[in-house]
Amino acid sequence: MAPLPNLPKDDPRADSEEAAKVCGWQNVNSRGYSILEKPHGLPQHRRVIVIGAGATGICMAKFSEALANLDLQIYEKNDEVSGTWWENRYPGCGCDIPSHIYQFQWAMNPNWSHYYSDAREIFEYFKGVVDAHGLRKYIKLRHQVVHASWNSETAKWEVQVRKPDGTIFKDECDFLVNACGLLNNWKWPSIKGLHSFKGKLLHSAAYDESTVLDGKRVAVFGAGSSGVQIVANIQPIVKQLYTWIRSPIWISAGFASRFAGPNGQNFKYGKDIKKKFAEDPVKQLRYVKMLDAELGQRFYFNFINTKDAQMAKEFSRRQMEEKLKSRPDLIERIIPTAYGPGCRRPTPGNGYLEALMEPNVTVYTADVQQIIPSGFIDADGNEREVDVIICATGFDTSYVPRFPVIANGKDLREEWAEDPVSYFSVMIPDFPNYFLSIGPYSATNGSLLPPIEHGCKYMLKIIEKCQIEHIRSIAPKADVTAEFREHSDLFLKRTVWNQKCRSWYKGGTIDGHPRLYPASRAHFVETMQPRYEDFEMGYESSNRFYFWGNGFTVRELDGRDPTWYLGIVDGGDKQPDYTEDEKLVLFSATADS
Repeated sequence: MAPLPNLPKDDPRADSEEAAKVCGWQNVNSRGYSILEKPHGLPQHRRVIVIGAGATGICMAKFSEALANLDLQIYEKNDEVSGTWWENRYPGCGCDIPSHIYQFQWAMNPNWSHYYSDAREIFEYFKGVVDAHGLRKYIKLRHQVVHASWNSETAKWEVQVRKPDGTIFKDECDFLVNACGLLNNWKWPSIKGLHSFKGKLLHSAAYDESTVLDGKRVAVFGAGSSGVQIVANIQPIVKQLYTWIRSPIWISAGFASRFAGPNGQNFKYGKDIKKKFAEDPVKQLRYVKMLDAELGQRFYFNFINTKDAQMAKEFSRRQMEEKLKSRPDLIERIIPTAYGPGCRRPTPGNGYLEALMEPNVTVYTADVQQIIPSGFIDADGNEREVDVIICATGFDTSYVPRFPVIANGKDLREEWAEDPVSYFSVMIPDFPNYFLSIGPYSATNGSLLPPIEHGCKYMLKIIEKCQIEHIRSIAPKADVTAEFREHSDLFLKRTVWNQKCRSWYKGGTIDGHPRLYPASRAHFVETMQPRYEDFEMGYESSNRFYFWGNGFTVRELDGRDPTWYLGIVDGGDKQPDYTEDEKLVLFSATADS
């Protein structure tokens, strides 16, 4: 927390209450409205609770330190920070975004080991950032928020938190930030007899790292990013591998593969380039910008019926056909025809299609009949024995919170059960002082870290305004949110995301509305500035100009330049020393006389 402004104690401009009495100034009118006898610009005390210590929680901890009179508490249910990168430890788990653009702009790492990093290295990065920047003091681990309700009388969020011993205590805050994320509420698949299996049953999001797969017979359910990474990683070591691809999928290289190794393969950074980046941050920044620009330039590929989209589709099809050429049956069944690349978030699959061609791999395109204690029965009624079943079947991506979030008689779980809608992906009508990170209509079609960073800055701008202007509650207007949604839904019809594919962009549905930001990432960053005309605001006073105070500003009293509007001198925003200037003017006046 930044220090409060240091105001002179004996200056009546800093606190004019006594002066108002002594001088007989009228302070209250007939309506009961009174003047705040403080200078404009003093931040009121506010408290923020953040749910989750992933990327958003870490950013909020760092950025909130710039605000004065603001307390921050982060509750994290896990044993460590970093969210999904702490939870997901399955074989081959990694990020499809290049390492150098999957990091905070304010905590650049010159020492990434690979172009695409694995989960462990990303976890170590986030953990290292927390420790290097002294952010643990804001975080309570093994504390899970289980209930949140808005008290309109006190303008506070009342939050219930489960401690490590299972007991629940109550906390409260002025602002609540839900930073639980999309990719951590995992679920078992609905497969008949799943829990009758007597071997090792695992989920990719709760993987037991002690599991030995060497020489084992393994079944992997799921062909999303997790399933693809697992299959490619374990195929060389298992005795027999069974996997299911129930619907067509585009398999591609990772994002910005143009700058990866041959054929989009991962590569290891050499000591020389790490040294250059460490010694010259500008060199690293130029590299980061080059990679990020590549992602931005590809945004137009997502527009349907364009030459770019057709070229991307043909290129992806040729690549898949080449790798599957010995299996024409798979070419026919798993390469999509109804939608283009990008309808689902692209599934990076270096080594995956090659693994499917190996003799120890059996690929099914029809659903399994059921799981039995010794293995499974396939679609043709054949019994197969396996030692391990791995369910890489994803997460609940419906946006519905996992605990009650209640405000103004509404439970967000019910409000969003069928149709989750937010304002700019960060706020919701009728849920005052409640923020989301990566909510519906967020810019999630690339690296998540830039929209997370800018989302946090957006939230803190609003919180700071509320501190300064004595605003007790703020929420987006319903009609404005409806217009934002109307524009978004219409725009998204021209994109590949609106085609018929099952995608977490659409909450795991095929025909649902895609909930993505309706523009490029550059567009998102430019527009992610609070439009206060879009909000309903409740004030502490009956007069919204109460915060104007006693006619002076903090700037005039805290040592900053009170005439900054004429320009800054002496290299900083501070009260200039005019001693020499005064002497010069006096000398000039004397000489002239």
